[in-house]
Amino acid sequence: MKISVFTLGCKTNFYESQQIVAALKQLGHDASEGLEKADIFVLNTCAITAEAERKSRQAVARARKLNPDCRIVVMGCASQNNATQFENLDNVTFIKGTEGKTDVADILENAGVGICPPSDRYSETLFADGQRTRSFIKIQDGCNNFCSYCIVPYLRGRSRSRKIEDIVNEVRQATSEEVVLIGIDITQFGRDNGTSLAQLFDALPDDKRYRLGSLEESALTEDVLESLKRKNFCAHFHLSLQSGSDSVLKRMNRHYTAQQFADGVRLIRGYFPDAAFTTDVIVGFCGETEEEFEQTCRFVEQIGFADIHVFPYSARKGTVASRWEDTPAEVKHLRAERLGEIKRKLKSDFLNSQIGKTEEVLAERSRNGMWEGYSRNYTRVYFKGNATEGQTVKVIAKELYKDGVKGDLL
Repeated sequence: MKISVFTLGCKTNFYESQQIVAALKQLGHDASEGLEKADIFVLNTCAITAEAERKSRQAVARARKLNPDCRIVVMGCASQNNATQFENLDNVTFIKGTEGKTDVADILENAGVGICPPSDRYSETLFADGQRTRSFIKIQDGCNNFCSYCIVPYLRGRSRSRKIEDIVNEVRQATSEEVVLIGIDITQFGRDNGTSLAQLFDALPDDKRYRLGSLEESALTEDVLESLKRKNFCAHFHLSLQSGSDSVLKRMNRHYTAQQFADGVRLIRGYFPDAAFTTDVIVGFCGETEEEFEQTCRFVEQIGFADIHVFPYSARKGTVASRWEDTPAEVKHLRAERLGEIKRKLKSDFLNSQIGKTEEVLAERSRNGMWEGYSRNYTRVYFKGNATEGQTVKVIAKELYKDGVKGDLL
């Protein structure tokens, strides 16, 4: 049977989709990721914003267009949040939420609605499949933070950590040279089972190069940074900021101040002087004044981020902030444009700082005679020459090119 697994949202969703594909293949089915003609479509949805939920509903129509006679299984955050939005859509035969995604018996046999509360324990299932140049490996699920704007803890449940031995076993089976450790909030890894990120890194094999997914600066204590230094770690840190204003951070229920964030960056740079820092910032959060927004602008310039993902605030029903007065859309739009200009300047400054440096680049794909891949600090690098997919090569960065730099292969 041909089964297409289509994913919306975060890297954790993509990892879980790869687990589903692996489980279906093990049963002998022709399963693959992506939206292509199939007998059954499995839609792994997202609900981080109202727009993400809209795209999840659109995916149902896109699947039906590819095969009007198909069966569609909807799962993930959008259906956990609101199953009724999918119940009356043609061809949708089964709806489940975030729990038990990889139970293929549900996908193949069940019908109706099967939404369960998230588990309070990490559920170990099959390893992910289909990862070639870079392996994403899930180490944690859920979140305990309950930021006032975020619906994810209500959909994914409380933080629960995977056993270190299971993570290590999956890393050993990964065929790629690079491994990225991901989760919903990997900052909280180990707090529920008596382990820690430092213990995890000390246990990881030495024959891979490693990255961390998005996390908060508080996770990067001296013992964690010491353990990272002992591994082949890629010094790129995606630290979730959201605002550079202490008063906005307090309304967001973020558990740090701008100064604490800056102190964390300073500590990391002491261990990794050439580290690149990227972040997320929400503009126009409820009650954000012009001065609070200016504080954010000044702060991101002070840190010198290599890149910033800018998001206008989007209210999510069911969160604390959804009951507060929203910022006018035109104000959010103008602030996103202003911060976007700062982001582009900071990114240009960072890329210019890479010129003349020799980068270790993971060759990921070749198009029109030009290879492209990422350096250790997550700069996109383009180069010509003899390489193979998944190989790490050395490239001297010569000039700015597209969204990164172009260089010469050594």
